[in-house]
Amino acid sequence: MIWDEIEFIFRETGLQLRRERLIAIATVSTIAVLLVLLGAIVLFHLNLRLWTGAISNSLEIRAYFRKDLPRAQAEAISKQVSDWPEVISAHFVPREEGLKWLRSNLPGSSTLRGLGNPFSDGVRVRARDPHSAPAVAKRLAALSGVKNVVPSPDDTFIQRVIKVRDIISWAGIVVAALVAIAGIFIVHNTIRLALHARWREIYIMQLVGATRTLVAAPFVFEGLIHGLLGSAIACCLVIPAHMYLRDLTARVAPFFLLMLDRELVKFGFGLLATGALLGLTGSAVSIRRFLLKRPEWQT
Repeated sequence: MIWDEIEFIFRETGLQLRRERLIAIATVSTIAVLLVLLGAIVLFHLNLRLWTGAISNSLEIRAYFRKDLPRAQAEAISKQVSDWPEVISAHFVPREEGLKWLRSNLPGSSTLRGLGNPFSDGVRVRARDPHSAPAVAKRLAALSGVKNVVPSPDDTFIQRVIKVRDIISWAGIVVAALVAIAGIFIVHNTIRLALHARWREIYIMQLVGATRTLVAAPFVFEGLIHGLLGSAIACCLVIPAHMYLRDLTARVAPFFLLMLDRELVKFGFGLLATGALLGLTGSAVSIRRFLLKRPEWQT
């Protein structure tokens, strides 16, 4: 009995896909266009968040010691800073390393050879959380023997970068959620038109004693197939476009990071799942209206 019902569900799903080709094309194209828009928004949000996150995570705090501070004491302070719970790493930078960097990166610095070493020992610190960077800078400035801190605790650059990243994250989530909600309604109305053309068929199946599950299953599977086809088309459009844009960006603006292929694979599976969910949800919500009460017989 169960196998007969399963065979009926798959047979009816295949028949409906073949009979209602125009409606299927309209539903699949609607889902594809919607997911192209949603995928583009999500990719833009993920790439921008990746870029701002890389900037915020690469921010370093540099503390410079007084020149009269003994090096052993400066190294001890650096070791003490590395043990702070809010710090990932603290690298001691001797003054000789700073002078070497200056001579190798600044043209004309050879004229400074007779002036001695203008640098002092320092420590390069990376905070575990970008939000705690101002607090780490303030704590470094309060240490005995520290002359100055870059960026200073009063510098608002770090706060601005973190604030921009948080705003981008929340804005992307809100926009994606709104587009997804709009997509559910669009798919629901598209599938509802397809079901309205078959309301007599649904009514007859109810008259001969078919259960609600048996009536709804072919339409739900049909919506699932529509969603998968639409999301597959969207993946074939969005992902190659992103790969082309990434190659172009690598040549024009290499500092702007874009998602790698392994992340795009995850994104593709997520887009397929979203399309399947849209088709499944839209068809389930639409068929539910026809099953709650019998449609009136119209001549």
